[in-house]
Amino acid sequence: MASTTTWTTEGMSTPRALRAWTDKMAELHLAWSLSFPTDRFGAQVRYRKLDGATITDFRGGGFTGQRVPAEASDGEMIGISVNLAGRVLCRHSDTDIMLEPHQILLWHGDLARSFEAVDPHHELTVLVPRSRVPQRLAEAAEHTRSAVHAASGCGLAAIAAEQLRAIGRELDNLSEAAMAIATQSFLDTLDSALSPVVERPSPNKRSALLRRIRQHVEHNLDDPGLCANSIAAAHGIAVRTLHLVFADSGTTVARLIRERRLRAAYRDLARAGHHATVTEVAYRWGFSDSAHFSRLFKKEYGITPSSLLTRPGGLEQSEWPEVGSGEDPRLPWSSSAIGRLA
Repeated sequence: MASTTTWTTEGMSTPRALRAWTDKMAELHLAWSLSFPTDRFGAQVRYRKLDGATITDFRGGGFTGQRVPAEASDGEMIGISVNLAGRVLCRHSDTDIMLEPHQILLWHGDLARSFEAVDPHHELTVLVPRSRVPQRLAEAAEHTRSAVHAASGCGLAAIAAEQLRAIGRELDNLSEAAMAIATQSFLDTLDSALSPVVERPSPNKRSALLRRIRQHVEHNLDDPGLCANSIAAAHGIAVRTLHLVFADSGTTVARLIRERRLRAAYRDLARAGHHATVTEVAYRWGFSDSAHFSRLFKKEYGITPSSLLTRPGGLEQSEWPEVGSGEDPRLPWSSSAIGRLA
């Protein structure tokens, strides 16, 4: 499991602290030309990196920043800052935005111009490649004109802010797989919070779309990147619309993906005997953490995947879990595949 790093200027001489913080900002955030107008400068950060994304818990103040022109394009990066205390004046494109406590600021790395963090403040920031952000959220970052209120009572925005606070609290306790899941969940919730109100599809359209989505899930179970964001993008709909489609289905997108992957893994383990390992089967069906897979499997079926794998003679076909509609004929338990094996 990747470790969380804690860094502070405490104990450093002032000249050394200023140089060190300038370098640390470039590592964790973007490249800035920093100024220190007061003698109250100080910085402390806890941070963790994963697959190009960085989550930072920052406390400090007493400095300002101007974007470094020569490095104003670090690749397309999207930043999301949740301010917990203090105030920060930010310039994004041609707009000045005062970020108050309990507000979220969505910003695009190429459009960040300057900031003033003279007074002490506390913020959580996620910096992530644009390719990993829901499309509408990335587009919203390019047109940011104000911060988003995220105090209690602000609906999905408040839930998204609380998700990021929870991730910050659990930085030391999350596996890489759990970290990726939590971060994606935060991005999807914020995407829904900032998306325009979406009308619920009609029953006929919803039913047809649900069938297509289930088929898409079946055909992409082995893709580790299969998630609400990728499914919505593949069907040209918003993540919020995707969740509305599933509202009366008796399940959720995440649960559907998890259950179908577990059933696929169950069938492979039941047939594999000693010709495969639990880790191989887990990875084959999109689980990047074999320990997490084993816990989910036991919770779903009451047995461990290793005990199923080593069961003498495997399982009879009648003992396999039932398969719902929209099955993938490539999978070994689909009707067509079983017919070929008969």
